[in-house]
Amino acid sequence: MTEESVLRRGQGLNLALDTWAFAITFWAWNLIGPLASNYTKSLHLSPFENSMLVAIPVLVGSLGRIPVGALTDRYGGR
Repeated sequence: MTEESVLRRGQGLNLALDTWAFAITFWAWNLIGPLASNYTKSLHLSPFENSMLVAIPVLVGSLGRIPVGALTDRYGGR
């Protein structure tokens, strides 16, 4: 095993926590779609508002990666 492939102290824990946090947030955002009909009824949303309820997390997630990626390139991953 080379030195590059060995995780430094704490990196394994960070990887596990990041993976867990990603899974939880992915799960939470993906509940919006199936629950949209319930939200629409209880909040009296128009069809446009309902579509925005489902589309905004997708747009923020995809378009938000562009500035975050640029900042990561400039300042590094930490």
